[in-house]
Amino acid sequence: MSQRVAVRVGAGGATLRGRQLGLQLRELRDEAGLTGEEVAKRMGRAHSTLSRWETGALIPRVPDVYFMLELYGVDGAERDALLRSTRDAREREDWEVDVSVAVADYAWLESRAWKTETFQDSVVPGLLQTADYARAVLRAWDPANNQQWIERTLAARMARQRRLTDDDPLQLAAVIGEGALHRPAGGPEVMRAQLKHLVDIAAQPNVDVRVLPFGTGAHGGMTGPITILRFRDDHDVATVETRGGDFYLEEVEPFAHALRRLTAATLPQRKSVAMIAAMRREFT
Repeated sequence: MSQRVAVRVGAGGATLRGRQLGLQLRELRDEAGLTGEEVAKRMGRAHSTLSRWETGALIPRVPDVYFMLELYGVDGAERDALLRSTRDAREREDWEVDVSVAVADYAWLESRAWKTETFQDSVVPGLLQTADYARAVLRAWDPANNQQWIERTLAARMARQRRLTDDDPLQLAAVIGEGALHRPAGGPEVMRAQLKHLVDIAAQPNVDVRVLPFGTGAHGGMTGPITILRFRDDHDVATVETRGGDFYLEEVEPFAHALRRLTAATLPQRKSVAMIAAMRREFT
């Protein structure tokens, strides 16, 4: 992203990827000293269409972006990068068609990250959930949601998990509050399987799982979950999930500071994994 921002998604039709591309195109038009009306006229497009491109409500085709970049005097590596961004913004995984804007946006952003750092106090992080555990969590999130919505959202969650086993796998550092591991989401059998999955996946070199024990007492994560997405070629982003939409913030240091303090209070990974394995005996 080109500037420090806090973006809310999930409350309207614009996607995060569309907003990001639109912001870049609008900034380039301004730098070129052109009005929206002038650009729309030269392209033979309605001004309302250009406005929708620049707000992210509509993602332009690659030839349209190429034409705009020619008008704005953008060439070379910058032009190539923006054309790639346009292709990326227009591409959608098969499962994305059936999920909410918020779910699709987060998955897209996560797909570009090289590392995710997260803290969850009351639930196992989505990237580490089994399918049955995830169903129980999704059902509890809003009992009014029908089974079709649950299965669509579950498919998106399972698709995201493939990043952990890619050729260039996502690095994951997860801090889980002990309470999440005692809570029998889905029942004893589901929890036994979930805890076993945590033990198994923690053996992967790109996955670091640590438990924040009850004995820690009050801690910096009591205000809610924390997730930071790290990027090699862009600003890092902190995400805050709410029922009214998700927020993406590029001022990540307050969240990173809280995560460092939480991580310092956890059990080391080896002891965390041993604790998780032992906790399976609770669920009989």
